[in-house]
Amino acid sequence: MKELKGIKMKEYVKRFKLNDYSLFNEFYQKTCKQVYFTALGILKNHTHAEDIMQETFVAFLEKIDSVKENENILSYLTVIARNKSINEYNKGKRIESDQTKLETLSTESDFDNNGVESILSLLEDDEEREIIVYHLLIGYKFKEISAIIHKPLGTVLWKYNKAIKYLKTKKEIFYEQ
Repeated sequence: MKELKGIKMKEYVKRFKLNDYSLFNEFYQKTCKQVYFTALGILKNHTHAEDIMQETFVAFLEKIDSVKENENILSYLTVIARNKSINEYNKGKRIESDQTKLETLSTESDFDNNGVESILSLLEDDEEREIIVYHLLIGYKFKEISAIIHKPLGTVLWKYNKAIKYLKTKKEIFYEQ
């Protein structure tokens, strides 16, 4: 179980189960980027990703009693965010004009990380983008990613390598101009 500044994730869950939310802000600050980038990798929209991030934490707290003691909480949050993002995507709420895309890329945010959104937007394959987010931004191992997206490990590795090669090609074209 990961330890975050002296408090293990399971300690947060224990407190939340006892309706003690005094450390929720601390828990949120330590886990929100992972949830955000999970949603962003699927939705490709800053505003929608933030909405899903908020919905994920609400759903997490609503179902806190069903969380098992030894459960990987970060993975649990990621699965919730992924499922909510896929549902949002499938509902057709992800209609963006070119103007909205430009506004999204130029929006200043704690999560912007020097153009992460614009780099992710170069990838057209949603699964490739999702794998890149999980591995490079969140730090999940390929085996964990395989379990989250329900794909074989070989497929995850292949898509990751394909996406990295594509992004390197795009970078070379950009710098040659």
